[in-house]
Amino acid sequence: MYKKNRKIGLLLALGDLFHLNLAFYLSYFIKFQSFNLSDQYTFLFVIYNLFWILFSSYFNFNRYERERSVESIVYKLFNVTVVQIFSLITLLFILKESFFSREFFIYVFSLSFILILIWRLFAVYLIKKYRSHGFNYRRVVIVGNGIISKQIYDYFKIDESHGYRLESIFYEEDLKNDFHCDQREIGQLENFCLDSKIDEIYYTLPTNDNSKIEKLIAFCDQNFIRLKIIPDFRSFKYRKVSINFYGAIPVITLRTEPLQEELNRFIKRVFDIFFSLFVFVFIYTWMVPIVAILIRIESKGPIFFKQLRSGIDNKKFYCYKFRSMYVNDASDEKQATKDDIRVTKIGKILRKTSLDEFPQFFNVLKGEMSVVGPRPHMIKHTHEYSKQISSFMVRHLAKPGITGAAQANGFRGEIITTSDIERRVEYDVWYIENWSLLLDIKLIILTVINIFKGQEKAH
Repeated sequence: MYKKNRKIGLLLALGDLFHLNLAFYLSYFIKFQSFNLSDQYTFLFVIYNLFWILFSSYFNFNRYERERSVESIVYKLFNVTVVQIFSLITLLFILKESFFSREFFIYVFSLSFILILIWRLFAVYLIKKYRSHGFNYRRVVIVGNGIISKQIYDYFKIDESHGYRLESIFYEEDLKNDFHCDQREIGQLENFCLDSKIDEIYYTLPTNDNSKIEKLIAFCDQNFIRLKIIPDFRSFKYRKVSINFYGAIPVITLRTEPLQEELNRFIKRVFDIFFSLFVFVFIYTWMVPIVAILIRIESKGPIFFKQLRSGIDNKKFYCYKFRSMYVNDASDEKQATKDDIRVTKIGKILRKTSLDEFPQFFNVLKGEMSVVGPRPHMIKHTHEYSKQISSFMVRHLAKPGITGAAQANGFRGEIITTSDIERRVEYDVWYIENWSLLLDIKLIILTVINIFKGQEKAH
């Protein structure tokens, strides 16, 4: 079964090269109306391919992974393309080659990215269809009968396109669970695996019995079976656990944070600045006068409203908004509710469409906020929710955002129950642990869609 996977990986890599070179020739034709490469461009063609092979291998883009998501494919392709661009430009600069057309480079890198992305997405679709018809699967068994085994059982059974065929579940001491598949005593494990040609064993039992684990490892090694041990990390709620090795010592890290990396913080900051400048130039310049007039026509008071909120590392900052309420003394204590008499008529529209948040792009330019991140709360609410939810303060490991994962997934507006804030915290912590530039772009698009669709608690 693993040989088939290697063949699929090779097929994907060959498809990448085909579309890479197709993009090169199409770009040359667009620029020079010919498919006959000159000597200089033949040299560039060879280097272009070598760099692709090198960097796609470095970023494991050619590695076939059953669980790889579409977002992961786009992210890795983006990384390979960016590094390839800079490496090629650097090489040509060192060689003092100024012959090549800049237009050609724009064409070739744009086309190669688009063609390879379309090819990869189409290939993933075909592979999933192929698996759903009973091909390219791995024969697997589960050892254990608890909650963890039920979760991995559900993963195998819910979607056949993952490519796993669950042959049996092995239990101890007659403690069967409600699994709708073959179940056997653990003593039959070895003979069953050999007879059924099992590819992988998923072990969910406690690992405190070293002799039992060592025996199972030896059996798997001798019979070319992959052993997957699934530890119980349920107590680490919302956390993305990873395991690193300090020499031969395994160390469990309870939370990975991509924004701890200086390069990632730089990328996010550059994106925030350019996106905010775009908003200021093309939207803010004409929006502010219109909104300001409408606010002042309906009620007396300032156009903008500022409020102390909790920022990164729980540092306080003034968050700016268009004023959407009549001036009142409870704005720093009480959140807006449905049919709140404090909200003006124009304020209802601003809050419903999230236009009241637009002045926060100024906070972004100041470096106090990000375009995407956990929404900042009033100081009073930070104190309250931090006592109710143990992981609430984790949200402050990143800059607060104008929008966030919780808001993009429908959790915005009034907080009525503890469940409302718990779900927001869950999404916010997930965002911190899984940040990528593509994720930011995705959440911005979802937010825009939600503005037009409308949300129930946006008041």
